[in-house]
Amino acid sequence: MLDCLRILTTVGDITEGKWNERYDWMARRGDEYFVCVIEDAGKRVVGTGCVVVERKFIHNLGLVGHIEDIAVAPDQQGKKLGLRLIQTLDHIAQKVGCYKTILDCSDTNEGFYVKCGYKRAGLEMAHYYEKK
Repeated sequence: MLDCLRILTTVGDITEGKWNERYDWMARRGDEYFVCVIEDAGKRVVGTGCVVVERKFIHNLGLVGHIEDIAVAPDQQGKKLGLRLIQTLDHIAQKVGCYKTILDCSDTNEGFYVKCGYKRAGLEMAHYYEKK
């Protein structure tokens, strides 16, 4: 899975133990983190994505799904795997009661997400922190 995520950004040198620790932490929050993976016939992860459910005070204590870390291996792109990931994560968000699902993407990926049914709805802002 980490090899697939390296398509997006730096991942770092994560040991299997540290990966398992993070995965277990996320899994204990069974109604908050939903990770989806697609494997090829050889059990290699070729696609991954996540929806994180945020609990709000607004919209009658509503829920918002945040789609994160959509990645498809370069040799698998063009096979609609990204679309299937988005559809699956959207379905999960809707089933757990989210009133909307949002995501951030680069300008170069906007067309893909429009094809998935998303529309531009604002501007992403970020404040990065230096590691101490």
